[in-house]
Amino acid sequence: MKIFKIFILFHLLLNFTPCYSQDIKMNKEVEEIILLGKDSIVQLALKLIDERAGVQNFTKIKVMTNGSEVYVSFTNPIKYLPIKSVFYFDLGVNLLEKTITYSPVSNGIVKYRKKIIPFFKQTKETKVNIQFVIEAINKSDKVGSIDIVNFEDDMIIRESKKHYDIIIVSEFQESSYKIEKISGKIYDMEHAELEPPPFENENKEVLKEIN
Repeated sequence: MKIFKIFILFHLLLNFTPCYSQDIKMNKEVEEIILLGKDSIVQLALKLIDERAGVQNFTKIKVMTNGSEVYVSFTNPIKYLPIKSVFYFDLGVNLLEKTITYSPVSNGIVKYRKKIIPFFKQTKETKVNIQFVIEAINKSDKVGSIDIVNFEDDMIIRESKKHYDIIIVSEFQESSYKIEKISGKIYDMEHAELEPPPFENENKEVLKEIN
């Protein structure tokens, strides 16, 4: 089994455009897999992943196909990292090729070996801290609000002694700022517009999400 570790999210790397209304012509092998249903497909993907990972390690799971391949995307759009920690947050699986795409995200200088990096699993403490950050953002008029349930961008929260470092990447913008731990004050804000890759429309592949 091939394993590829990269430094961008699986769904961003593939640069796919999800499609919900258009029918896609599927080959026989893909049809047989799709007939199993989403839950069974997810379990097939998990069998290819390290035994330490399960559905409890991810907040969003999508099954998609372009007709010739079946992809399973395991993600945590909101990533929380305590001081000096490292986790795997997102995974992409191509079922037919049996390939996995993933990369660790770290906070501070962390000494680790690739075999012992844990998959992220939310705890009571991390849940409370994430909620504090989201409330601070939503109370401020300096940055946009966040709907934690429907959040589709990529957000990294890195804990420091007195503040949280925030990075949010959307399709067209990257934002960064700090949030004080006690007051929730937001400061050191920076925003940068992201340019679409050249020939984007030619490279995009249409995917149908399987529910």
